[in-house]
Amino acid sequence: MSSPDKSDMTTDDPHPRRTARTALLLLIVLLGLTLDLPTTAPVRATAVSRTVVKEKQEKNVVRTVVGLGDSVPAGSACDCDPYVSLVGDALATRQGTGVATENLAAAGLTTRGLLDQLDDDATRRTLLAADLTIITIGANDFDSDTVTDDDCGPGNDLACYHDDLVRLRANMDAILARVRALRPRRETRVLVTGYWNVFMDGAMARAEGTAYVTNSDSLTRAVNATLAASANAAGARYVDLYTPFKDGGDDTALLAGDGDHPAATGHRLIAHEVLSAIFR
Repeated sequence: MSSPDKSDMTTDDPHPRRTARTALLLLIVLLGLTLDLPTTAPVRATAVSRTVVKEKQEKNVVRTVVGLGDSVPAGSACDCDPYVSLVGDALATRQGTGVATENLAAAGLTTRGLLDQLDDDATRRTLLAADLTIITIGANDFDSDTVTDDDCGPGNDLACYHDDLVRLRANMDAILARVRALRPRRETRVLVTGYWNVFMDGAMARAEGTAYVTNSDSLTRAVNATLAASANAAGARYVDLYTPFKDGGDDTALLAGDGDHPAATGHRLIAHEVLSAIFR
């Protein structure tokens, strides 16, 4: 078979490859205009991003603060606004919104007593509306009358308080489980505070002698460790009050005249630590 003449293969277009590329580019541009991809994609992404940010901001707004616990959040021995109210006021100012504060704390309450309170229908209804629940409880679970006994100190590994510490952990776990169960499908924050001392502190404690100061401090550390462990296990946030109260070495100025409860300065410090924990 004879080979075809090369002259028979020529076309009218001297640059066939360039023409093909031009046609392909034109097709891509036309497709892009038809699908409108370059203009709509960024707009949609921006709209979605704004929606996500707005939903996150609304989710973090605190509308109701509920306080639970003993005489500390109740404001006993202090003619002042307790820290629960101070936290609510500060959040209202920060957010520029109204914040309702419900303080259900009661002087003398133990962890067993708080568990009973959580069975009350009125308490449960209040907690259903809580965006933030703050709990200070546990000090009343321990007897201060025996604190100076030899077996109640660090030298004997707090033997006299061993069973009380075990019960404290069990009760705190139950308390946090009940609080969480009331809002299983809604965002809520739960904070658990520790103590500067479960008994008297400062000048009043020193007046009771070295054994009182040493043993009560050792017990307080054990109580705080128990509260922190329970909070962490439940997904709550633990707020350390021991460190800021002890920062100056002597917390007498932060305490009321009884040496046991916070004064107005103490409540302001607690509110500061709670707010720091919220936004940490």
